[in-house]
Amino acid sequence: MKNNIAIVLVLVILSAGCRPSDKINKAVGITKATLENTRWALTELRAETITLENKPYLMFAKKSMVVNGFGGCNQLAGSYEVSGQKLKLNNIAATRMFCQEVMAVENSFLESLEVVNAYRIVGHELHLLQNDALIARFRLAN
Repeated sequence: MKNNIAIVLVLVILSAGCRPSDKINKAVGITKATLENTRWALTELRAETITLENKPYLMFAKKSMVVNGFGGCNQLAGSYEVSGQKLKLNNIAATRMFCQEVMAVENSFLESLEVVNAYRIVGHELHLLQNDALIARFRLAN
């Protein structure tokens, strides 16, 4: 009996430092975030927390290399190029409805996308960068 407890204790200690495998993560519903084929909700833009009820978001479609999303009022779309951690957004266009209460955020968001040249994924967050400076922070959306 004491040997069984000792064995279990040793196994618990040894496994404490191990990270779960991708199979275990997938079985319990935890997935590794990827840039593409994921919906990213904007949480911070140029160090300002985004508190809009209808959060702006981006989605990168791997097959077509199209980025689409929502700026807070208008739908947006364009193309993108990715190489390693480098990211370039091209020809971003948006519909042009006017929503007075969110236009400042949307305009800043669209302007920010023009200067992005890299990205980083940290856990369930996407960071869009310009020369290592954080421009926008996104959270994995459900």
